[in-house]
Amino acid sequence: MGQMGNSNKRSLFRDARGTVAPIFGLLAIPALTAIAGALDMAGAYSTTSKLQNALDAATVASCGGGTGSQTTEEIVRAFLSAKLNGGQLTLLPAPPDGQTAPTPKANELLLENAEINPADGSVAPSLSTKFPTRLLKLIGIDDIDIGVSSMVICGSKRLELSLVLDVTGSMGDSVAGKTKIASMKEAAIDVLDIFDRNMTSGATRIALVPFSSSVNVGSLADSVRGTIANGNGQTVGKQEFMFRDKNDYNNWLRFNATSCVSERRGAQSYTDAAPNCTGNSCTAPVGHVYTADGTCAPGNEVVPLSANRTTLEQQINSYSPAGDTAGHVGTAWGWYMLSNKWASIFPAAAEPEVANPDELIKATIIMTDGVFNDQFYKGVDDDVSYNVAENGPSEDQFAALCAAMKDPDGNGSPDDDDSIVVYTVGFGITEGSAEGQRLKDCATDNTKYFFPYDGDELRAAFVTIGNELSGGQNGKAIVRN
Repeated sequence: MGQMGNSNKRSLFRDARGTVAPIFGLLAIPALTAIAGALDMAGAYSTTSKLQNALDAATVASCGGGTGSQTTEEIVRAFLSAKLNGGQLTLLPAPPDGQTAPTPKANELLLENAEINPADGSVAPSLSTKFPTRLLKLIGIDDIDIGVSSMVICGSKRLELSLVLDVTGSMGDSVAGKTKIASMKEAAIDVLDIFDRNMTSGATRIALVPFSSSVNVGSLADSVRGTIANGNGQTVGKQEFMFRDKNDYNNWLRFNATSCVSERRGAQSYTDAAPNCTGNSCTAPVGHVYTADGTCAPGNEVVPLSANRTTLEQQINSYSPAGDTAGHVGTAWGWYMLSNKWASIFPAAAEPEVANPDELIKATIIMTDGVFNDQFYKGVDDDVSYNVAENGPSEDQFAALCAAMKDPDGNGSPDDDDSIVVYTVGFGITEGSAEGQRLKDCATDNTKYFFPYDGDELRAAFVTIGNELSGGQNGKAIVRN
């Protein structure tokens, strides 16, 4: 009897174990469904984000008027086709007049409502498609509906815009599988896309100010800091500048002049007064930059106001990360590029205009990813020189320049003809940090600062700014997801 009892127990035990597999199988079905759903939804979300960015840019581009007798819808279609070229998505042709638009299938895009509303000048197109699933189709879900929409109110103002772009060494770091500088290039080119037709018509001009340890002004250097005299000495303006080593006061160093520039000193530190140079003698000059080998960072030069899309895009694509962060110098040059006081400094085609608030917007976008940590003493980085920077830390100089740029007359009115609309973009910067607060304080108002984390968010920020600027006197563009 005892053996039979043990046998029954073993039999019951085997039976209990036998129920585990079917129970596990039943439990696994919803778990696997959830995983499959998450993977397919992630793909759908990524496609939605790409479509939203493309549609936003195409919608704003429609405000440029296109060429010849192009309709708004034709402009949007042409722009979308160019942006989607090489992808898996196909834009369906417009249906003949009087016929109903077809329902899009997987990977087909249906564009609707892309005509301009003559009542208010708005364009509000939408895109829809079906995202084909890979895993959810195993349980009978073949696709996911996707829809995005956008709206812009086309303004009538012209625009002068400076892009102040961080190209420091940290921009070589990767976020979400892409270097920051690669994402920045894409975002800056999105801005060119938005204003492409306006640049062609001459309604928009854009200047580029790449910055890192300083700003490279190339052939403009002699006009803004004076020519370089032969010889050496402790006087700024000679080919070699002699100064005491910060780490060894008894050691004298000789650094060479470069085509880069640093901050101003003295009464004009925080104004847009134009330099006036004859030979190596100047009034209101910008600062020199001296380095051990006579080269400077960034290697990329500024581009004064231009409507040449090809030139601007080539320059942006050539940017490479190097150097520390003299954000105040970049900010100053974002201002100088737009100041009509500087007109005589630049080639005739790049001369800034006198601002007329009824006709012309002047704006700058300042994008950075880090702490401002580079400042100068008589053209030498104060990390090298025994002396400290005359104007204090970079972040303090940045704050003073922002305040002056928004209100050059100092009368408390940011709406003066010569004031600049300031947008700030802190790439990977925490909004609540000290650096984030400085960027918020610099922006013209609380709708004009952004703190994107990754490349997609950065591009979205630049597109949002482009949308707003394209709104002109009729107000900012509104983007709807």
